[in-house]
Amino acid sequence: MTAVFERLKLFFAEKKNRYITITLGSVFLVAVLLLGIALSISPPATFSFIEITNMDAGRTERLDLRDGSSQDSISVEEPEDIESFYALISPLTYQEMRKLEAEPAWQFAVDIFQPGGHFIRVEFTDELASFTAYNQSEGQANVTGEKGYYQVIAPEADVDIVASLGSFYDEIFLALKEKEASEQEEEILEVTVKEINPAIAVVINNHPASRPSSGLQKADLVYEFLVEGGSTRYLAVFRTLQEANFNIGPIRSLRPYFAVQALEHGGIVAHSGYSTRTRQMIQGLGVFQIGDTGNNFWRDSSRRAPHNLYTNINNLYRVAGDRPQVMDKTYVLDEEQPAAIFGKADTIEIDYSPHNRVRYEYDPEERLYYRFINGEPHTELETGEQFTAARVIIRHTPHRNVPGSEGLVDIELHGSGTGILYEKGYEYQVTWERTGEQTVYQYIRGGEVEPIHETTWIQVVRK
Repeated sequence: MTAVFERLKLFFAEKKNRYITITLGSVFLVAVLLLGIALSISPPATFSFIEITNMDAGRTERLDLRDGSSQDSISVEEPEDIESFYALISPLTYQEMRKLEAEPAWQFAVDIFQPGGHFIRVEFTDELASFTAYNQSEGQANVTGEKGYYQVIAPEADVDIVASLGSFYDEIFLALKEKEASEQEEEILEVTVKEINPAIAVVINNHPASRPSSGLQKADLVYEFLVEGGSTRYLAVFRTLQEANFNIGPIRSLRPYFAVQALEHGGIVAHSGYSTRTRQMIQGLGVFQIGDTGNNFWRDSSRRAPHNLYTNINNLYRVAGDRPQVMDKTYVLDEEQPAAIFGKADTIEIDYSPHNRVRYEYDPEERLYYRFINGEPHTELETGEQFTAARVIIRHTPHRNVPGSEGLVDIELHGSGTGILYEKGYEYQVTWERTGEQTVYQYIRGGEVEPIHETTWIQVVRK
């Protein structure tokens, strides 16, 4: 093989007047296209020729075709398509051009690959063609000889090689697109889960003494809201029907905006009491409250109150009774990113206060965001595992400080605003709007944000 490339190099370098017949047979295409199995020196002629006959498609691994006008490219690997390409170019003779004023703008190009990574690049425009040989035996494409320019001579005057190649390209391109579309339809993954409506929301503590937490990883949605003094609490929404029992907590008291947010998911909310102000503000909302009565909750003696109040999902189902209805919900697992990508983002940082800093780190292999609080992993009490999210939304929302010494805030969940969505390592600018009970998120470049079946954390921050 090395000897063949050396001879090919000499051929391009010396530019001797020769008549060359290339028979494509058992030798790789570089040799058979440009050199031939044998070179015979005939009496001096005016031009050099390349005549391609007896094509052997079985020696070709693939063709890479490029359309110069659209810059589209396709790879051809089907044997019958490779044979069709050979049928187009084998009847043609290529007469060497001695002079060209400028390099033509090629309309079609094809790389013809042979075993070992060697390939010939043939470029066509109007009635001209060029041949360049590449040797990839050392792991990279090295030009074996100079580019040769040739006039295409057809056996019949009405043969238009560019038009023929265009038709061939269009047929292959259309067939590949149809095949890709069919494969994509087959590869669409769906997951069907059993969900309850209304869902059950629980107010969960986030004081340092309340960590590690319980049950957050089982939630479909977790909202993080400011409460007072730069501290936050969670509203965990359990929408998926859970077959196995698990603990949830520590549970804390209700704020008005927790009740408003719970209405978006049906209005069932579990909490440990509320202030007179909150009771007055949520009157008439129609929320169904699960409180600290009977055996709904219990206290863990290994922790200090008020950071030791727990429940479990079975208790919540029992109290909710027949209010939640079970239904099947199907989610499409779309592997493609939306067209609204703003940029890549492997780290997310949210500062609620100097003593409450949240960070997420993206793991590309697991395609999940790992959650940290003040630089420490945020973990599950029972398993010790770190909490993760498939999607994180930062929602910029109006906050108002409530007069008084307690440092309370009111958060306006109706209206509209902006935010940032993080998913699969990418960042998206979004908007949100809530005019009724539902909040609708839209990509700022168009398209509604569809819900996912994996855990989503929504970080509600000051606008």
